[in-house]
Amino acid sequence: VAPIWELACSYSALILHNDEMTLRRKWKQRKRNQRSLKMTGALVFLTRFLLQSVQ
Repeated sequence: VAPIWELACSYSALILHNDEMTLRRKWKQRKRNQRSLKMTGALVFLTRFLLQSVQ
């Protein structure tokens, strides 16, 4: 049977690994959201000039 401290270290490592994966997933989602906001801003900017030139 493993000593308590080995079990505690293993458990802590698993928790930290899970937290790291959660943070990575959130970071990727945040990057995707920033990209979509930039694209939306660019489309609004370009569309405004196209609509002004048509009128």
